[in-house]
Amino acid sequence: MNMGTIIAGRDLRKSWGPTLVLEHADFLLQSGDKVALVGPNGSGKSTLFQLLTGETKPDLGDLVLKPGLRFGYLPQVPNVPPETAVRDVLSAPSPEAQRIEADLAGLEAWMTRPDAWDAPDASERMARYESLHVALGSARSHSVIVNDPILNDLGVGEELLDQRFGSLSGGEKSKVLTARALANAKDKDILLLDEPTNHMDIDTIETIEEFLLEIDAAVLLASHDKFLLDAIAHKVIELDHLRTLEYVGNYTDYRVQRDAIQRAREAQRHRHQEELKRQLAIIEQFKSRKVYEQVLSRKLRVEKMRREMPDAPPTGPKAFRLAFRTGGSGPGVVRLEGVGKSHGGRLLFADVNLEVGKGDKIGLVGPNGAGKTTLLEVLIGRQPPDAGSVFRGKNLNIGYFAQEAEELDFSRTLLEEIRSVRHPPPPEAWARGLLGRFWFRGDAVHSRVGQLSGGERARLALAKFIAQEYDLLVLDEPTNHLDIESQEIVAAALRGYAGMVLVVSHNRSFLNEVCNEIAVIAHQRLAVFQGTFKDSWAAAKMAEFMAVKAKPRYRVLRVVKDWETGTKYGGGDVIALTGAETQAFLRLLRWAEANGRIERLEA
Repeated sequence: MNMGTIIAGRDLRKSWGPTLVLEHADFLLQSGDKVALVGPNGSGKSTLFQLLTGETKPDLGDLVLKPGLRFGYLPQVPNVPPETAVRDVLSAPSPEAQRIEADLAGLEAWMTRPDAWDAPDASERMARYESLHVALGSARSHSVIVNDPILNDLGVGEELLDQRFGSLSGGEKSKVLTARALANAKDKDILLLDEPTNHMDIDTIETIEEFLLEIDAAVLLASHDKFLLDAIAHKVIELDHLRTLEYVGNYTDYRVQRDAIQRAREAQRHRHQEELKRQLAIIEQFKSRKVYEQVLSRKLRVEKMRREMPDAPPTGPKAFRLAFRTGGSGPGVVRLEGVGKSHGGRLLFADVNLEVGKGDKIGLVGPNGAGKTTLLEVLIGRQPPDAGSVFRGKNLNIGYFAQEAEELDFSRTLLEEIRSVRHPPPPEAWARGLLGRFWFRGDAVHSRVGQLSGGERARLALAKFIAQEYDLLVLDEPTNHLDIESQEIVAAALRGYAGMVLVVSHNRSFLNEVCNEIAVIAHQRLAVFQGTFKDSWAAAKMAEFMAVKAKPRYRVLRVVKDWETGTKYGGGDVIALTGAETQAFLRLLRWAEANGRIERLEA
C-alpha cells in the first residue's frame, strides 16, 4: 500500500449463503478521494460498505486498511437497537473505536494463553497492545458529538436526545445517523455514506452536499441523487457482474464512458459473431466438397474463436416499460382558493392558492414537516381544508401514488394485488404480463407483498398505479427506493404523459427532468415558480420567498437549541435577527419554523 492509499481491495469474494455478491473485485481509495459507488439495487453496494467497516469479512481476497484508519459510517439500514436513547446513539463509540476495542479483545484473549509469552512475536504484540490503548483514548474523545454543530445543520432538536431511537420517524433517524457519520470529519480519513439523502428535504440535501465539498476527508458515497453524485465525485466505482470497475469523473462522465464502452464491446462482439458464422458456412462448403483436412483446420479455428469471444459489455439499465395512460374525461382542472390547514394545533399553511390545469407538471417542494403530503391529501379530497375551498373538475379522474407504497395490501400475493385494481378482476395472464414488465416473473408472482424489499414494493406500486387510467397524477415521493436508471424510466414516462402531474419529491434531478413549474411551501405559505427545478431554484434560491428577510423576529413555541453556540431558547422567548447570523443558524430557524417550534412575528 503506497503512502496515499487508505483502503485497497484485492481479488475480493463475498457471498451471502448461496448468493454470490462479489468476485475478483479490486479497488483503491486514496487520501482525499471523492468517490461515487454505483450499481443497480441488489448489486452489492451495502455489502461493500459492510466489508470496509468490518461488519463482515470477505470470503477470499485481501482488504488492506491504512493502520489506525479513522472513518465515519452511515449504513443504509439502521443497525441501532430500537430501545437505545438517541443521546446514547450520538455518544456511542465511533466505528474506529469499536474496531480498536475488538483488536484489544483479541490481544487480551491471546495473553490468557499459557504459551503466549513464549511466542516469537510476543514483544511485538505487547507493543501493539500499548499503541492500541493510546489510539482508543483518542478515538473515544471524538465519539461524543451531542454538542457538534452538525446537529444544528441537520435540524436535530435537543428533545430528541432522550427519545428512543425506534420511536423516531424515518427522517429523524436519517438525520441522527447522518450527524453521527459526519461529526468530527476533520479528524477522519474517510466518510462511508450509504444513501445519506434518504428522507431528507432539499435544503438538508444541499447542506450535506456543501459539507462534503468542503471537507478534506475522502468520501465513498452511494446515492440515488444524480445532482449530489455529479457535485461530489471525481471518481466512480461501479459494481457490475460481481466485480468493480473504475471510471474517472463524476456520475454524468461515468454514464458517457460506460455507454461508449458498451457500444464498442457490442460492436466487437457482433463482428466476432459474424466472423464465426462465416467460418461455419465455409466448413459446410468444405464438407459438401469432402475436403476433410480443411474441415478439421477450420473447426480448430472456430473453437479458438469461441474461446476468444469478447466479454459481455457492462450491464446496462434493467429497463422496464412504463407508460401512464390518461382517463376519458378530457381536460379538467383542480383549484385551491385560500386554503389553510392545521395539524395538532400547529398551522401548516394558510391562504394557499393553486391551480393545476392542462399541460401542468408541478413539483411540490419544501422542508420536512411543512405539510406537503397534507396539501396533496386536501387537493384529492382525503382531508378537508380548515379554511378556503377546493374545486375539482366534474368527472376528473385523479390517481394518487402514496409515499412508501401505502396503497399496497401486504397480505396479498402480487397477482392478487394487481388483479384488485379492476372489477371484475382481469385475467391472470393479463396480470402476469403486467408484472413481467416490472421484472416479476415465474413463481415470484405468488410471493406475498409483505415479503418484498423496498425497491420491489416501489416497482409493484408503480405497476399497480399504471394499470389504471387517470387525468391527474398526484405522486408523493414516487422514486423512493428506485435506483437512478429506474428513476429515469419513471421521469421519461411522466414527461410523455398527456395529463396533469403534481409530484412531491426531494430528488432534484427527477424534479428537473419532469416538471415545468415548482411550487414551494415555506413560512406557512405557498408560491409557484415557472420553469424547471434548476431554473427556479437557481433564481437566488427563490430568495424573495424562501429566505429569511430583513431582521425578522420569532416567538419560540417549543425549545430550540443552537448546537453551534450551545444557546437554548425556551417557550415564550423572542429571537430577533441582527443580520450577522451564520447560515447554519438560519437553516436552524427554517427547520424550527417548518416544525412548529417558532412562529414569525409581524413587523
